[in-house]
Amino acid sequence: MDDNDELAALGAMIREHLLWEAASGHTRLPIHVAQAVPGVHASTNAPLGSNAEEARVETSPVSAGPRAPASPPVLRSPPVLRAPPVLRAPPVLRAPPVLRAPPVLRAPQGPAPDVEASAIEASAIARPTPAERTAPHAGSPGASSRLDATTWPVADRERALQVLADDAARCTACRLHEGRTKTVFARGSSTAQVAFVGEAPGFHEDAEGVPFVGESGALLDRMVGAMGLGPDEIYICNVVKCRPPENRTPLPDEAAACAPFLARQLEIVAPSMIVALGRSAAESLGCAEPGRSWRGAWGQWRGIPVMPTYHPAYVLRTPEMKRPVWEDLQQVLVKLGRSLPSRKT
Repeated sequence: MDDNDELAALGAMIREHLLWEAASGHTRLPIHVAQAVPGVHASTNAPLGSNAEEARVETSPVSAGPRAPASPPVLRSPPVLRAPPVLRAPPVLRAPPVLRAPPVLRAPQGPAPDVEASAIEASAIARPTPAERTAPHAGSPGASSRLDATTWPVADRERALQVLADDAARCTACRLHEGRTKTVFARGSSTAQVAFVGEAPGFHEDAEGVPFVGESGALLDRMVGAMGLGPDEIYICNVVKCRPPENRTPLPDEAAACAPFLARQLEIVAPSMIVALGRSAAESLGCAEPGRSWRGAWGQWRGIPVMPTYHPAYVLRTPEMKRPVWEDLQQVLVKLGRSLPSRKT
């Protein structure tokens, strides 16, 4: 067999193979491969020397029968994306409370305190209790717990009176506090020999906060001067510490509300004699009874002699009452063991 016969045999084998592939629906050979195979047309992959149209019919998928559908590509499900783990914030660590060291108690400097003096001062500044505010009047035996301040130093007395005055300034025990401008507590010496007790503050006293500063106060000062008493020998106060409306006489419940203040004032000052200026003051001190004469009649308040006389405001309205008042004040001087001052010529 020569070379041409071998090529023809090889071409026949190739044609058979191509026909088989066409019948099976396989893809045609690539052009460069078909060109290299003898007997196969490069454009159609048909065998050489055959009818091209016949080759197309033979290699057509329609003539070869229905082509099996290609299986669709397997679609793989996308990977499941898992949510990243939630990062929780770490717990806030709070700083522990700062423990402060207790204050260092230093030993007091100087001499040891007088225990007895401290006890006296504590009792001096004792404030009236609610029960004391309901006492009937300062002369009542149960008006307040009695206080003996006759041996107190001046500084202790003044301190106690100041605390009492501060209490009175805050007092709202009766209706009189509603219209007051200032509380009127007292004026004078804490070691006075004679205490003058009036009824209530007036217009001028309410404005200044000092008792007996108006016309009646000027008359009282002249009366005290005529007795020969100096500013350090007298103490002046009122039954009530707030001005009544229209300068009226204090009502019994108003006097009772202020009774503990008056009682404590007189206990701290501890005068040798008390002059009650007006009937209201005499009644509050327990030295005047309804329906009986009261002016010029000696009474007592907790062992202290009390001389009731007319109020200076009444004397201003009734000038003829000056002589009876002067006679009452002369009795006070006699009881004090003091002589009448000589008249200036």
